Amino acid sequence: MRVLVTIFEKLIPISGGGTPRISNLVKAFVARGHEVYVASSIAVTRTEAIERLGCEDWLPLQGVNRMGKWKMPKYMVAFPINVPRVANYARRLKPDLVVSHNSIAGYGALLAKRFEPTTLAVLDLTDLLFEYLEDYRSLWLRAIVGLGRRLERSTIRGSDRIITISQSMKNIASRFGAQLEKIDVVPDGVDTTIFRPVDGQPLRERHASGAKYVVIFHGVIDPQDGPELMVDAARLVVEREPATYFWLVGDGAAVPALKERVRRYGLEESFYFSGWVPQGEVPRYISASDLGLVILPDVLSARGRVTLKEFEYWACGVPAVLPRLPALQEVTGEGEAAVFYRPGDYEDLAEKICRLLVDDAQRREIGTWGERLVKERFEWPSLADRFVRLCEGYLG
Repeated sequence: MRVLVTIFEKLIPISGGGTPRISNLVKAFVARGHEVYVASSIAVTRTEAIERLGCEDWLPLQGVNRMGKWKMPKYMVAFPINVPRVANYARRLKPDLVVSHNSIAGYGALLAKRFEPTTLAVLDLTDLLFEYLEDYRSLWLRAIVGLGRRLERSTIRGSDRIITISQSMKNIASRFGAQLEKIDVVPDGVDTTIFRPVDGQPLRERHASGAKYVVIFHGVIDPQDGPELMVDAARLVVEREPATYFWLVGDGAAVPALKERVRRYGLEESFYFSGWVPQGEVPRYISASDLGLVILPDVLSARGRVTLKEFEYWACGVPAVLPRLPALQEVTGEGEAAVFYRPGDYEDLAEKICRLLVDDAQRREIGTWGERLVKERFEWPSLADRFVRLCEGYLG
């Protein structure tokens, strides 16, 4: 079948977010003999992108730096450019299937269906893009957010099929008007050829000399996720366990405010901000750490999300401390591959961090459980193959 896969993020090189998921889906479609076309932002030539993933053609889209300070306003400019370009590309291709990552890319597929009604629009729903943005004070931006929410819900209602990452997100999509029988679940996962236990000791000696414990958070550091919770918890952790270091591996709009918060609390010697590092280097930072953190607020979108971080920690044999949110609790039970803290409660987060840091046996047991869990249930090749087989079934 002829397949168009769309994502409004930088797919090559992988930029985090939904790009590991989509790159593995493209590979799986190609491996099963389908004629695959891709529309996304890229940081390489179109020819190189086609060669890397083995697809037939590539439509380069307007990209936005996910770590930039003005990310959301830039998205608001890029989206209206990319949506009609995807719709027009699909109109010319006449694909049997359009797989769109998240709702705004999916809206382009719905526009294309007006020209080619037989095209099947499959929405890959991993996040709700417009549910984090209540804090924006600009009236024009709040108006655009309102429009974005309407488009998002329209895409959820109008897509022929939805494949999402958790039962919790499936229930949210149903609340927004999607029919439950048209929603399937394929969770996120991890590439264990990249994320695996490796020697991180040189990094630990370089960036945490003298540390007894290292706690890591990696990825995009966005204000809407409430990352200041880490700094508030760290102040209590360092009081109890002074030889604890916190590594923030990644970048994002929240970093300047976090650095100021660290300075205000006098924690400069306990924090290391790496800046953005290539994906291939992240496993060394994780392997050099004792504990991994996931920080999410208790808001609608986060209740359905399954982040990549916990899978990447577990694949490296490192236990995780997760917010007690429904989708994350679907992945693992309390004390199996993680312990859970109350979202937004920095005192509870600090307590859970300290409990694991001082209990070497439990920490090793949880890390081993997580590594086994990933290998049994959350490796990308099997998950992507399941996704593709579902799509084949929709058309078959």
